[in-house]
Amino acid sequence: MRHAILAAAAMTALAAGAAFASPLDDAKSGLAALDKGDNLKAIHLFTAAIDSHKLGRSDQELAYVKRAEAYLASHQEKSAFADANHALDLDPGDSEASATRDRARALLTPPVAPPAQASGDVADKAARDAAVANFEAEQKAAAEIYAKQMADYDAQVKAENDRHAAELAAWQDDVKACKAGMLSKCGGTPPAQPAVAQAALAKPAPMKTASTPKPPAVASAAPAKPEKVAAETATKAPAKPVKKYTPPPEPERPAIY
Repeated sequence: MRHAILAAAAMTALAAGAAFASPLDDAKSGLAALDKGDNLKAIHLFTAAIDSHKLGRSDQELAYVKRAEAYLASHQEKSAFADANHALDLDPGDSEASATRDRARALLTPPVAPPAQASGDVADKAARDAAVANFEAEQKAAAEIYAKQMADYDAQVKAENDRHAAELAAWQDDVKACKAGMLSKCGGTPPAQPAVAQAALAKPAPMKTASTPKPPAVASAAPAKPEKVAAETATKAPAKPVKKYTPPPEPERPAIY
């Protein structure tokens, strides 16, 4: 609507037979350039119209608003802010001028920097990070030791079960031979249960786990030592079941006469 009013005024000036470009012509051409995205040309034309001091109050206010928009699109926020204020001086109720001024002010306002950390906070954080790193290294080393102990234990269990299986197979062969008439093979006793089933092998104690150190309650307080935290929050890992071997039922021995 405001564009149409300005265009109508420009047509009136042309109909009067003006021999040169009037301020309204410049303003109209500025609107066309702004609509096409040619912001620098729009700024030049609006400036010519404003500097002529021949625009009516409403046309002058509109020229300031549109030049402010062109400045804003050209990343000239200070000039845009100044033009929007000029427009509001002429028409305090112009919402378009207010919106343009607010956008320019927002772009001119630097972002709020986050508050700098106090030197004590930085030192506490560094100490805590070091404590956490040491704690994690200790936990990793303990986990590797426990894994090796469990591997050795599993190897002993397998060796003991293999030994028992071989003894049982030999005894069963003697039983068969005894039944077949080889008296020298008679009278043997079945092999004893594996040592693992009798808990003869020492199983490594489960590795204790602990949560990582918590940040200090007070910024200036020193971070808790990993050893202390581990002692307070340690929990036992689930025990690994002992591998037991259940021997087959003892075959019936033949009667010896």
